[in-house]
Amino acid sequence: MPVKSRVVAAVFVPAVFVLGTSVAGCGGSGAGANCDDFAAQDDAARGETVLALLEPHGISSRDLESYRVVFGKVNEYCGLRSGTARESGEATQNNSEPIAAAVDWDGLTH
Repeated sequence: MPVKSRVVAAVFVPAVFVLGTSVAGCGGSGAGANCDDFAAQDDAARGETVLALLEPHGISSRDLESYRVVFGKVNEYCGLRSGTARESGEATQNNSEPIAAAVDWDGLTH
């Protein structure tokens, strides 16, 4: 593993683990969030919301690849893929739709 990859893994893995353990007691708060709710959150809260989506589908909060895929799909579904839209705090599409609809949960491999 190249040095850069090890550094990224050393920082990212513990951060996701901490988020995962803090979300475990939230009762799946991400399940009911819609795109407007998601867009209004800061980056840390968005991460917690995505982690809360994983557990009801039997996906571990430690499954970094699934976390990354789901986070990307939710950003895309809500129109938050680019810099200004992502930072604006406003979804540009699917505003009142639940973010869980962004993912084909049956097709998600984990």
